This record gives sequence, C-alpha cells and structure tokens, in this order.
Amino acid sequence: MRIAIANFSHESNTFAAKPTVLDDFAIYRGQAVVDHYTPTFHEVAGYIAGAEEYDFDLVPTLGANATPAGPLTRDTYETIVGELLEMLRQAKGLDGLLLALHGAMVAEDFPQADGETVRRVRQLMGPDFPIVVTHDYHGNVPESLARDANALIIYKTNPHIDQRERGLQAAELLARTVRGEVKPVSAIAKPNVLFNIAFHNTSLPPMQPIMQAAIDLENEPGILAASVAAGYQYADVPAMGPSVVVVADGDRDLAQAGAQRIADMIWAVRDQLLPDLPNAAEAVHQAMQAAQTPVALFDMGDNIGGGSAADSTLILEQLLAQKAGGWVVTLFDPEAVQACVQAGIGGAVALRVGGKTDATHGPTLSIGGRVRTLHSGEFEETERRHGGGRYFNQGLTAVVEVNRSGPGKGGLLVLNSKRTAPMSIHQITCVGIQPQQQKILVAKGTVAPRAAYAPVCAQIIQVDTGGACAINRSPSEFKRARTDFYEWQKR
Repeated sequence: MRIAIANFSHESNTFAAKPTVLDDFAIYRGQAVVDHYTPTFHEVAGYIAGAEEYDFDLVPTLGANATPAGPLTRDTYETIVGELLEMLRQAKGLDGLLLALHGAMVAEDFPQADGETVRRVRQLMGPDFPIVVTHDYHGNVPESLARDANALIIYKTNPHIDQRERGLQAAELLARTVRGEVKPVSAIAKPNVLFNIAFHNTSLPPMQPIMQAAIDLENEPGILAASVAAGYQYADVPAMGPSVVVVADGDRDLAQAGAQRIADMIWAVRDQLLPDLPNAAEAVHQAMQAAQTPVALFDMGDNIGGGSAADSTLILEQLLAQKAGGWVVTLFDPEAVQACVQAGIGGAVALRVGGKTDATHGPTLSIGGRVRTLHSGEFEETERRHGGGRYFNQGLTAVVEVNRSGPGKGGLLVLNSKRTAPMSIHQITCVGIQPQQQKILVAKGTVAPRAAYAPVCAQIIQVDTGGACAINRSPSEFKRARTDFYEWQKR
C-alpha cells in the first residue's frame, strides 16, 4: 500500500496589510518532507509514524508552510498547488493521500483556497481515490471540502498540542479505507454563530464541553471521526465561522445527526460568546496591581499566529505611560535591530520602534536604552506546544534595556527580524531573559501562547487591542462572510 503525504498550510488574514508571496514559504520536497517533520509534533509527523504503525509505504511529495499573514497572491497559490499536483501525477501506484491543509487559507481569486486544493486533487486523482485531509482548529470549512475529501479530521486542542495524534488518526482511517474495512462518508453542520476567538480555549467553557462531546461521539457505533472547527474570523470568506464535521462508516444520515447534535450545543451557548475584555490601559493597570507575578498580557489584536503585524505598540505605549517596571515586550522591527547591531552590546541607542506595518497597530514610539544582548534568534522547543514545531528562527534579535535604572525598573524590549508567533517561551529565554524574574510578559496572541506562558505565569489577561486580529471588528468590514451571525444581530 503506497500512501502519498503532503502539507500546504497557511492561515490567511484578509485584514492584514501584506500579501503572502512565494518567498514567504518554507518548502520541502520528497525525502526532505520526512526529515523536516519527523522530529516535530506536527500532523505530518503523525502521518509518518502511521506508515510503520498501520503498515503502508510513504510517498512524500511536498511540504509548504508560511507564517500567517495576508492572502496568497494568485501566482504563489498556483505555483505551489501546481507543483503538488504534478508530484501526484508523476507518482506511480498510489493508493491514497494524506493531505495537511490549514483550513483558513485564502488566495487571490480563491477565498476558500483549501477547498479549491481538494477539488483539484479530486479532479486529478478521480472519484474513487481515497483522500483524508487534516485541518487546523481555526479552519473555515466549506461544504464542498467535506464532499470532495473522503474524511476530514481537525485538531481537538487549542493551544494545538494534539496535531501528531490527529495525523495518526488520519493515517489509520486512510489505511482502513484502502483495505476496504470502512467506507467513510462525511456530513457538516454550521451553526449560526461567529464563536469569537476569545472563547476558543478548549480547556475552558464554553468550548471544553462541546469538544468533549465530539470526543465522546467518536466512541459511538458507526462513527469514525468527529471534529469541531471553531472557525477563523479574520478570513472574510463565505464559509467563515464554526463547523462540525462527522465521518461515519457508510451512513451519511448517522453522520449528519451527529454533526447537528454538536452544532446544537454550540447554538445553545450563543449568549456566552460576547467578549468583554480590558483594553490596553486597563490591562496594564491590572497587571501592575497584581499580587503575584509574572502576569502575561495577551495582545489579541496583534495575534501573530492569526496573521497580524507583530509590531503593535498599543500595550508598550501603556507600559511606558504608566511607568510600569519589570516588563518584557517583543516587537518585529528589523530596522531597529540593525541600529542595535551598529551600537553593539552595551551601546546606547535612540530608536523609533513598532507601528511600521500600517496605521492600525499603534504609533511608532521613540525609546532610548542600552543594548543588552545580540542573538541569532534561533531556538528549540522540545515540549508539545501550539503548532507542533520544534526548531525556530526569529532572525537576528536584539534586547534593549529601556528605563532600566535598577533591578525591576523599566523593561526589556526584544526586537526581532522575523515575524515569530510566541508559541515557545524559549523565544525570550534564548536571549537571556528569565521569565520568573519579570513582572509583566507581553505575548502577541489570543489562546495559542498559553501552552508556553501558563507554566511560568501567575495570571494571564487577554487584552482587547486593535490591529489585524481585533476581536470586535464591525460586521460592516466583512464583504464575503454571512451577515446573520447571532452575535452580530445582538449589536
């Protein structure tokens, strides 16, 4: 049994200022796919492990992923999907495909790009070729994708720490399908709620009992898989919003009944899905008054893992204005990094930092300080963390001491050269910062950084900030998404 594996993943924020181009992608081909993903906790690592566990031969094709940002240009999408299709066309004797897609990819001319990819694969490989797709929990799933794939399996955790297991689950299901042991059929239900990202934590209500119901459903007779996608509200596309996808063994009515049962649970908590969170000024004040530290402030509007700019200064501005001490803020600012390199370790700098991508992420701030550290920006995460990655590179990185008149005074500004989501605490420990010795740690994310920051922080405060990932965006800003979400009708 010969099973092809592939990954083409991107979380595309249609409100982000910069499009995603070919050079933004890390691309692996053939054996390099196996070499890259094997030591990670990604679902492709689960595919690879599944080859041995479920006795099939791997045919690695393409692995392509990029940091979340704006939609892909048409040329970028066509180039990568075209190469994937050509690899599948040239492969001989394939019995099935395991395909990792994010679920929230948007490309120029293709708002539901993942659905378009599956459509093209199905068209190429024919109606009887088994295809099992895996998705990120933040996918916007169109009905066409659930129809064109034999099965769709979605992460069950946020922060995403079960990716490898979902890859294994997909590998098992595909192997059983190829052997004729099961005949997967899928159904999808899309409840009429936005399900704001502020409530996507799968360890807490309202999502926790819903996800548990999906896990329990997989133990019922005839059910092969049950998944909940919370949706991705920063991709303005027709299928935006949560989805429930259930796969049954030859019984579509059973699958539809299961999907609707969980969709009804989501609808039942609709009044719990209206966020009321502190703004930057309020959150900084709360953190400064906290009896136990460090306190993590999650900059939700500048959620890098959601495609935002990584250079918002809205919280930094308040830390400076309120004269907070013991803070750590990370900003993407290659220009400021180069100024620090020129000054050298110990050198004094006067910098203009942040707010350089667009006008929605706060003003560019003038700061002065001393260069404390220069670092390559490379670090390793050996634990399970959101995204399943292990090796990271935030580019040449500088740490600047700002208003540092004594221990615990002022703060540490980490300036990096590559947009890097704060999935690992080693983003700051690699440059010599000990989190437990700080008072306020700012992480640019919503739920994803919890796996990294919860073990070292006494408290986490989600902060309602502006930016490409602002959680309270007006419905009038959406052009393609449905307009009748319950939360929007409540405004």
